[in-house]
Amino acid sequence: MINLTKKNTKQSEVEELIDQGLTHYELYEYDKALDCLLQAFELEPTNGIVLRGIANIYILLKDFEKAIEYCEKALAINPKDFTALLILGSAYFQQHKIEKAESLFRKAAEINPESSDAWFNLGALYKTLKEYDEALEYFQKAVSLEPEDIMLYFTIAETLEDLDNIDESMKYYYLVLEKDPEAYPIWIRLAELHYQRKEFKKSEKCMLRIMKLDPENHIMLNNLGCVYLELGELKKALKCINKALKLNADFSHTWHSLGEYHEITGNKEKALECYQNAVDLDPENREHKEALKNIQKKN
Repeated sequence: MINLTKKNTKQSEVEELIDQGLTHYELYEYDKALDCLLQAFELEPTNGIVLRGIANIYILLKDFEKAIEYCEKALAINPKDFTALLILGSAYFQQHKIEKAESLFRKAAEINPESSDAWFNLGALYKTLKEYDEALEYFQKAVSLEPEDIMLYFTIAETLEDLDNIDESMKYYYLVLEKDPEAYPIWIRLAELHYQRKEFKKSEKCMLRIMKLDPENHIMLNNLGCVYLELGELKKALKCINKALKLNADFSHTWHSLGEYHEITGNKEKALECYQNAVDLDPENREHKEALKNIQKKN
């Protein structure tokens, strides 16, 4: 009879250390996670999960040489370990060794073409090189494989912005919101884009949604006040601006907005006072100084 107890005990200990490492990892306790995995490595130095986990944590800790060392250990055991190839590529990519990184990402994609991570990494590499058309092609390949991955839609939207294709970019931002209606940063970006395009009613809709998610956001209240100024809805504008000032009286842009309100309504003295407050709070801001200079000429 063969005694398997020792082997099973060792395997159980390795699994327990991996679980402990994962718990620390999820809590962003990378040093503790690394300690657990290094202990697991001592017990089972050929465990691919352990080797990849150690390499990944070393990347997070910016110790790229160690990350490369453990990836190479994993690849020595299994040259087709596409996850190890991706981690190794990331180590080189973060050191700006682009050719090595691209070669490894492509090899990973060849081994496992159904991996969205491989295509995403290639897209990220080309986006860094500002080769946005190629980046977009790879990101779209990734999203075709992982259609529920919200971050992929967000990344595509950003890349389309890089290509100045704002119409398509906004479509992808709205696709993110279909999947996650409370994606706060997306509402903010759409509010900004609609405002830049002078689509003030659409910008208002986005800002009102933001205010539901974050009713004490004084910056967004001020921005909403600016939208109402553009729409000529002066009572609503004043209400938003005053509320923003109550929340934070030290934000120069809100004083500027109040100055605009008073200038529109013909109260030049109040406008001058508000623009002066804006300049006092942010003396280097060109818009504040121009507004103050212009109102001084009118008085």
